[in-house]
Amino acid sequence: MLQPPVEQVTMESKPQIIVATDARAAAKAAASEFVQSVRGVLNSNTTATIALSGGSTPRRMHRLLAQPPYKTAIDWGRVHLFWVDERLVPYSDTASNFGAACEDLIDPLQLDSSQVHPVPVAGKPAALARDYETALKRHFNPTGALMPAFDLLCLGAGTDGHTASLFPHDPALTEKRRWAIAVKGGNPAVDRITLSLPVINTARQVLFLVTGPTKSDVVKNVMTKLDAGLPAQRVRPKSGNLIWLLDRQAASGIQSEAAALRETIKI
Repeated sequence: MLQPPVEQVTMESKPQIIVATDARAAAKAAASEFVQSVRGVLNSNTTATIALSGGSTPRRMHRLLAQPPYKTAIDWGRVHLFWVDERLVPYSDTASNFGAACEDLIDPLQLDSSQVHPVPVAGKPAALARDYETALKRHFNPTGALMPAFDLLCLGAGTDGHTASLFPHDPALTEKRRWAIAVKGGNPAVDRITLSLPVINTARQVLFLVTGPTKSDVVKNVMTKLDAGLPAQRVRPKSGNLIWLLDRQAASGIQSEAAALRETIKI
C-alpha cells in the first residue's frame, strides 16, 4: 500500500537504506514511511509528535502527504508538528521552513494552530533558542524527560555533511544538555535555531531523505568513512530506527563501495 518501486536493504549495525529510482519515487517512498510510522504510533498512543525539516528536498514529500491516499491514511487531528531547525527570517520569507510547510502541508490539511509548533523567529537568537526549548518542554515534560523523544524526526543532508542546522566542526555538535541551540551557518550564513544532536538521537525513528547527484559524495562519506566532522554521520538514534531514503543518483557513490559495505547494498 502506498509503496513505489524501491529496493530495500538493511546493513549490519548500520542504518536501513532504501533506494528509489528517482527523486519522485523517493518522495513517494518517504511519504509512505511517514504514514507507516505515524499510523504505528497512533495505534498505541493518543498523539504522534513529528519534527519536520525544511529545504527543497522534503517539499515534494510534504505536498504528497497533503493529498490522497496519504492524507486520508492518517488521523491528522492527533498529530503535533515541530521543526528540526529554522532560519531566523519572517515566516513569509521564501527561506522560512515553517512558511514552506504552511503552503505545502499545514494549510492544505487545515491543521489547528494548537497542533503546530513553529520555531520563534523574532528576537535575539539565544533567547529564541530558549523559547523554543521551553515550548518543547511544555509539550514533552509532563514525564520529566531529560530529552524529548520525537516519534518521527525527518532530516536531510547538505553537500558538506550538515544536517538540521548542525554544520561541520561547529561547537554546537558537542552540546550535551540543551534541546535547542542558536547557530549561524549555511550559504549564505544566517542565524538559525536547531535541535541538538542529543535530541535528534533520542527520536524513536529518524528518516533521512536525500536525492540528486550533488549528494552522492556526502552519502558515500557518511556510509563508508569515519569522520566525526560530518554531522549527518553522528545521527545514530540510541533506541530508535534510522532510515536513509535515497534516489539512485544520491546512492551512486556507494554502488562502487559494495565490497566495503560487505556487499549488503544492492542498487
